[in-house]
Order: sequence, then C-alpha cells, then structure tokens
Amino acid sequence: MPTVLKNIFRGVIFVLGLALMLFLLSKVFIPAEGTLDDGVNTLNSNGIYGEDKNSIDAIFLGDSIVYAGVSPLQIWNEYGIPTYCCSTSAQKLWYSEDMLRKAFVNQSPKLVMMETDALFSKFNFDDSLMHKAEGVFPVLQYHDRWKVFAENTFGDRSEVTSTNEYKGYKFSLVIKPSTNLTYMKQKLSVETLPSRNKSYLKEIKEYCEEHGAKLVLFSCPTTKHWNKARHDSITKLSKELDIDYIDINTLPEVKMDWSKDTRDYGDHLNHYGAIKVTEYLGKYLNSLGMFTDRRSEPAYEGWNKTGKNYARKTADAMKKAE
Repeated sequence: MPTVLKNIFRGVIFVLGLALMLFLLSKVFIPAEGTLDDGVNTLNSNGIYGEDKNSIDAIFLGDSIVYAGVSPLQIWNEYGIPTYCCSTSAQKLWYSEDMLRKAFVNQSPKLVMMETDALFSKFNFDDSLMHKAEGVFPVLQYHDRWKVFAENTFGDRSEVTSTNEYKGYKFSLVIKPSTNLTYMKQKLSVETLPSRNKSYLKEIKEYCEEHGAKLVLFSCPTTKHWNKARHDSITKLSKELDIDYIDINTLPEVKMDWSKDTRDYGDHLNHYGAIKVTEYLGKYLNSLGMFTDRRSEPAYEGWNKTGKNYARKTADAMKKAE
C-alpha cells in the first residue's frame, strides 16, 4: 500500500477512534439529574426538560433580562397558561436556537417569545461550532464532572430530569435605582444587528413555523441595554421578517418606577418590576385566543400547588422587605 494511502488510513482510524472515545465518555459524563452537584450550571432554564411531556404552551427565550423580568407562575395564577423561561445569562442566539430545539423534543409550545437584547450580542463562529460539537459529544461540556465520575454508569442517561420551582424565573427584591430616565428619548442612529444574528433569527423563525409555533419578539424594560436606536432597528427588522414585535419600554400602560423596579441600576428588573411586565405579558398571551385555562385540569395539579407556594413565598418576602 502506498505511503500516502497508509497515512490517510491511519488518520481515518485515529479520527474514528477519537470519536468513539468521546461518545463513550459522553455516556458517562452526561448528568443524570439537573443539579449543580451533577454538573448542570443553567438549572433555571434547563428545568424545562424535566417538565411533563407537552405540558408547556409558551416559552420565553433570551438572556438574563428575561429570567429577571418574566414570571411564569404569575401568568399561571392569573390565566392558567403554562409557560417557561428558557433564558440564560448572556445568552447568544446560537444558544437560543439550541434551547429552542431541545425544548421541542418533549414540548409543543404554541408560542415562542424572544427577548431582543440577545439579538445585539455578538459571537464568533467558533463559539457556535464548539457548542454544536458539545451537543454531539456532551463530554466536551461536562468534562468538569470528574468529581462525580464514580457515580455514573454506562446506562441510558438524560441531561435533566428535575425542573425549576419558579419555571425559570429568578426572584429578587434587591433595589438599586436607575437614574437614566431618558434612555428611550435619546436620538441615535438605527443600531445595526450583526449579520450572523439576523441569519440565526431567520432560522429560529423558520423552525417555529415548521413546528406550528408563533414567534413574537419583545423588549423588556432596561435602561442599560435598550434605547430608541435599538427599538427602531428591531421595528424595521420585524416588519422585514413579518414577526410581531412588542417593545414594553414604549408602553404607557406599563408604568415603570426606576427608583424601585430594578435590582442593579437599570440592568435587570427586580420582582417589583417583573410583576408589572408579567402582568402585561399575561394579558397579551390571554388576548391571543391561542390558549386554554388549564387550572382545572388534573394533569396540572402540580402547577396549582406550585403557583400557590410561589404566591405565598413572594408575598411574605415582600412584606418582610417593607
């Protein structure tokens, strides 16, 4: 056999051997439970994978602005619509798309609401490529789990089997006011989206349509990340792609009090601000006529119990904070 063919053959054998090794190690390193001790770092968002099959009717995608400002259990208590916040800190669009696809493995949401701050977050092609590789070989993502390696077996494993108590929402009563009260009045030129982000948004829209879900863009109130330039950019893009868009920053009926409604100087909302935003979003979801009030359904008894606990705990915490 010629030397060139031998080298090619050896290279193929090496690649196949490496792939087999990564595959076998991935079977061991994939967490069996959705816990921090088991190596899952985004517990709030990944909790959707532990929800009952086809039990979630709407999901929220986006970065930390979402899990700070949208409370699914408030929507549940008021309208009986089961929703979930699939948001993570500094979520890039390649991760938004990945979470969307994973959510549809066991869920069939009718509505996907994407927060727009992530549309302006730049990322490298290498980042998205590496994340796709982690999807094929989870050991690349969970390699730090060597501490609990001995507890694993080579049997079938799933990444998350537990869910999150507040359905992805992060409760906070910390108050750190914002003084940037004219953030939506600043006269700036339209801010251009990175071309790669626009492509990902198109793919997300197509994926939603293929799976019978409506995609809606929305902007949560934030004096740090939002302004009129970004508003104008998303307004233009939403018309171009024929996607409904809601900018809560511009709605007079959502009366934000920036001396009280933010936990970190206008970056994220606290619970006081989240109540206002969620109240609007709940009314919006209910007005679409797409959803059934599921509070009387036996399959959602757990949601009713969790919703009551949420209302009690948050009310008690707010009383103590007064």
